Amino acid sequence: MKATFKTSLLLLVTILATNCAPPPRVTPVARVVEKERIVNKSFDAVWQSTIEWFATHNTPIKNLDKSSGLVSTEYSLSMAEAANYMDCGGSTISAFGANTRLENHSGNFNVLLKKIDDTHTKINVNVFFGCTLNTYNYKGLLSTEMILTGSKRINCYSTGALEKQVLDFLEAAN
Repeated sequence: MKATFKTSLLLLVTILATNCAPPPRVTPVARVVEKERIVNKSFDAVWQSTIEWFATHNTPIKNLDKSSGLVSTEYSLSMAEAANYMDCGGSTISAFGANTRLENHSGNFNVLLKKIDDTHTKINVNVFFGCTLNTYNYKGLLSTEMILTGSKRINCYSTGALEKQVLDFLEAAN
């Protein structure tokens, strides 16, 4: 009888310990992304189109240097934008409610232009995304209140959508 009780107690403790731990995170998937394109346009025309893209997409410019061909930004993304542009993996919930949430999505990117000749310009779009991985657990065994128990910044992968959007715009612009 005592052995059965001890075995049952040990089994219960093991189940509680494993189910109260944060669940494993769904990891993001790296993709092959087109980041570079050569267009049949002058450097000045592509530069002007680049500034226009930032302005028409309400994207603040952090650094601007025409002599080096660099335009860069840093901004926060809404969840709708984040889902289109980045893959950070997924949030998870364990059987007993411990969960991880991906929050505070942000990113920065730069556009680097290089004059090849009078009628050709090379465009590079470099994107860097991240978010905060927060882990929450119930405050107590019978509690319904969740508390933050861990937080760390993680890097995310680009889906390639933002790079394609910028490259297509710069190539098509007059």
